[in-house]
Amino acid sequence: MTQALANRAMLLAETHGLRGYDAMQLAAGLELNDRILLGGLAPIVLISADSDLNAAAILEGLLGDNPSGYP
Repeated sequence: MTQALANRAMLLAETHGLRGYDAMQLAAGLELNDRILLGGLAPIVLISADSDLNAAAILEGLLGDNPSGYP
């Protein structure tokens, strides 16, 4: 946890109306994805059963998937 990550989470919470921990999860996912893409690897997929979090992730450029959609 860094101040930069917390700041990004606060911005995401305000932008997308996310709860605090959801915003932190998204901020961490975005940070990780940025680093992975810089390394030339495939992007990560955020897995969450929270529709609001998934929608925000997709709007922020992450791939998202809901495990509730599978049998």
